[in-house]
Amino acid sequence: MRKSLTYVLLPLAVIISAILPRGAEAVPAFARQMGMSCSSCHFQHFPLLNNFGRAFKASGYTMDVTPTIEADHFSLPVNLNMAMFTNIRFQQTNGTAAPGAATSDDGEWVIPGETSLFVAGRVNDHTGALMEGDVGGAGAAGGAGFLASLKIPVIHAINSSTTAGFVPFTSGLGPAYAYETLNTGAVGNHLLTLVHPTEVSAQQYIQVGAGTTYNDYGGDAEGVGAFVANNSYFVTAAKWSPNHISLNSDTAATGHLTSNYLRAAWTPIYEGFDLGLGLQYMGGTSTRAGAPMDRVRTEAYAVDAQLQGSVSNMPLGIYLSVATAPKTAPGDVPNLYNPNPNDKQALTLTAELGAFNEGRGTLQLAYRQADDGTATMSNDDALTIGASYLFSYNSQVSILHTSYLGDAHDASKPGGPLPISATGGGDQLTSVNLAVAF
Repeated sequence: MRKSLTYVLLPLAVIISAILPRGAEAVPAFARQMGMSCSSCHFQHFPLLNNFGRAFKASGYTMDVTPTIEADHFSLPVNLNMAMFTNIRFQQTNGTAAPGAATSDDGEWVIPGETSLFVAGRVNDHTGALMEGDVGGAGAAGGAGFLASLKIPVIHAINSSTTAGFVPFTSGLGPAYAYETLNTGAVGNHLLTLVHPTEVSAQQYIQVGAGTTYNDYGGDAEGVGAFVANNSYFVTAAKWSPNHISLNSDTAATGHLTSNYLRAAWTPIYEGFDLGLGLQYMGGTSTRAGAPMDRVRTEAYAVDAQLQGSVSNMPLGIYLSVATAPKTAPGDVPNLYNPNPNDKQALTLTAELGAFNEGRGTLQLAYRQADDGTATMSNDDALTIGASYLFSYNSQVSILHTSYLGDAHDASKPGGPLPISATGGGDQLTSVNLAVAF
C-alpha cells in the first residue's frame, strides 16, 4: 500500500484528538427487555454501540427489568422478546448497462432490502441468546433456510466489573460475531453504515467481518468463542470454520473448527470521550463446505481505533481502521480473504458529526485508501459523503454517495473492472436508504 496518505491521516488523527474540547446491534427486542429507548445502548444511531451498549453485550444479554417466572433453578422472562428489521433502498451507479438488462446503472429499487426477524434476550441468570432469521429481501440467501445467525453466550462474573463468556455461534458475519463491541467494522453489524460497509471500514473491505461482498465468500462462520470484558477492555478468542450450516447444503466439512480468531481492544473513557484501540487476527486453515470442498487459509489482520464524544454539544464519532489480507502465492493454499498475487490492503478514516436537530441529523465523511491485491490496476481508493436523519430512534433515512478514485474500476483492468454494486459498475454509487426496526 502506498504510504503517502498514511503519513497524512495518522498525524491528522492526532491533531483532531488534540484540538477536541476536553470533557465532554439494533435489536428493539433488547429495548423491550430493558424498558429503554434504543438510544440507551447506541451512539448517534443504530447500530453504533455506546459504553452502556457494550456493557449490555458483555452481560450476555442477561440484563433484564421485565417480570420473570421464578422457581428453584429457574428464572425465565414472562415475555419472549422479538423484533423486526427491514430497509428500503434506491441505488444508482454510473456504469453502462447491457441492452435489456435491469441493473443499478439504470437506477434500481430494492424493496425490501435485508429483512430479518430477531428473537433475543435472557435465558437465565447466566445465559442469553440472539437469533436472527432471514425473512426475505436482498440480504437473504435464496432458498438457503431461515437461520441467518445464532449465538448463545454463557457468562460468568469474575468480579463486579469483569465478565467472562463462552459463546457458540454461527453466522454470515465472520468469526468476529462471537464477541465484538467497537464500531469500526470489525464485525459487519457494528459500523457507521450497513449500506456502504466496504467503503467505510478497512476490515469490511478485506472481508474479515463480512459486509457486502461480491465474490463467493459472504462471511460464513461457525465456531466457539470465549471472551473477557469490562469497561476498559475486551479480549476474544475463537476456534471456527468458514461455514454456516443453514447456508450450506453440503455440511460434511462443518464441525471441524481449525481456524483461529484473536481480538483485543482497549476501551477507556477519557475526560468524557469513549475511546477504543484494537488488534484483530485471523489465522489457520479450514475446509469450506461445497462441491468441491475447498481447503483454504483464513489469514488476515487489522488495527483499529475509535473516538466517540461531543464537540460543542454535537455528537462526534471518528473511526480508523487498517487491514491486510496476505497474498496467495502460486502453489499456496488459497487465502480465503485474498486469492490475488499481492497483499490486499486498506486504510479507512471515517467521521460522523451530529450537526443538526440535537444530533438526530448527521453528516458523514469517509476516505478509503486500498489495494485490491491484483497484479495490475489495483488502486481502489474511494471517497464517501453522506447524511442521515433519525425520525425516531428506531427509524432512519440516509443518503450516501461514493466516488471510486482508483484504476481498479477502469474498463481496461485485466479481468474486468471491480463491481461497485451487486448489479452495476462504473465509478460512482449513490444510495438512499430507509431503515426501520420494531
